[in-house]
Amino acid sequence: MKKAISVIFSCLFACVIYAQSANVITDMLESSEVTYGHVCYISALQQGLINENTSLDDAIKVSYDKGIIDELVTADTAISAADLAYIYSKLWNVKGGLMFLITKGSPRYAFKQFQADGVIPRTIDPSYHITGAEALSIYTSCRSKYGNFSLKDADMEIE
Repeated sequence: MKKAISVIFSCLFACVIYAQSANVITDMLESSEVTYGHVCYISALQQGLINENTSLDDAIKVSYDKGIIDELVTADTAISAADLAYIYSKLWNVKGGLMFLITKGSPRYAFKQFQADGVIPRTIDPSYHITGAEALSIYTSCRSKYGNFSLKDADMEIE
C-alpha cells in the first residue's frame, strides 16, 4: 500500500516539476535517506535558480548563496525532517503561526507548521531522516496545500 501511494505521488510530482531530470528523481525515490543534494536540487529547480542538468553539488552551492540553506554541506549528507520542512517552506507562501513568523520560518517552526497543516504526519520526529519517497510525498502535499496545484488540473495524458 505504501509503495502504491509513493508511486502515485511520484507520478504527480513528475507532472508538477517542469523538466526534471529523471535520474535525480529515480535516485531520490530509491534512497533510504533523502539528502541535501536531492532537496536543494528540487528547491533550486522550482525557483528557476538552476537548470535540469545542474549537479547536486552546484544546487547546494546556489541554495547556500541564495540563503535557502545556512551552511554548505555535501550532496550526500542526509537531511532531517525539520531541515526538509525549512527548505520546502521557502518554496511557497506558508502562512504560519506566531513563532513561525517571529523566527522567519526556522526549521523547528517550519516543521511544526507542516505538522499542524497536515503536510507532515505528527508521528514523525524533527530529527528523523526520511526516505526519498516520503520527501516527494511531502513535496506533493506542500504543492497541493500552499501552491496553485490541484489534482483535477494535472495533465496525465501521454504526449
